[in-house]
Formats: sequence, C-alpha cells, structure tokens
Amino acid sequence: MGTKLAFRTPVGSVAIPAGQSKQLGVVDVSPFSSIRVVADERVGSGTGVNIRLTITEGNELVAQLDVLTLTPHTQVTKVYEVPGAKLTIFADALGGSGSDGVDVLIYGA
Repeated sequence: MGTKLAFRTPVGSVAIPAGQSKQLGVVDVSPFSSIRVVADERVGSGTGVNIRLTITEGNELVAQLDVLTLTPHTQVTKVYEVPGAKLTIFADALGGSGSDGVDVLIYGA
C-alpha cells in the first residue's frame, strides 16, 4: 500500500482566535502501520499554537499521543507508529490578541 492522505484541515487554513481551542477533526488511522503528521502555523498569526494529537477509542479521549508546539511561520513534521484506531486533533491557541491560522495534514502508509 502506498502513502495516502488520511486527513487535512480545509484548504486556506483554520483560524483560531487567540486563547481559544478548536477540535480540528477525527481521523481513522486503523488502516495504516505508520502516519506522518505535518502541521504549520501561518505567517501573520498572532500567537503560538499547540496541536494536540489524542488517542481516541469510541467517543473516549484516552491519552495524548503528542503535543506539537508551533509559533507563527513554523512547521513540524513527525512520524508515528499507529497508536490505535482513531486520533482526535485539537488546536489550542495561546493567549494574546488576534487569531492563528493553522494547517494539519496526516498521511498514512
């Protein structure tokens, strides 16, 4: 099986007001043995953002797989062995003013 795009935020980024959190989505990772997460914060964002990758079973948020810390105009790419069946993705914008634009893509292989 080749690499497949399993999840992405809407084209053009997701805006998150400073100091607020937003659930970006839930992704089924069960078909894959590994995933690559690519996250970026757009130029001109007001504050930093933490991207939380949460292992999910059914509707229960079980445990944090990782927290990716971003500042304006930065990107993080990480590879994980698949930790379970589903991941729920959250973005937490740090306090301050303005809003933050983020993109998250998950590729499975």
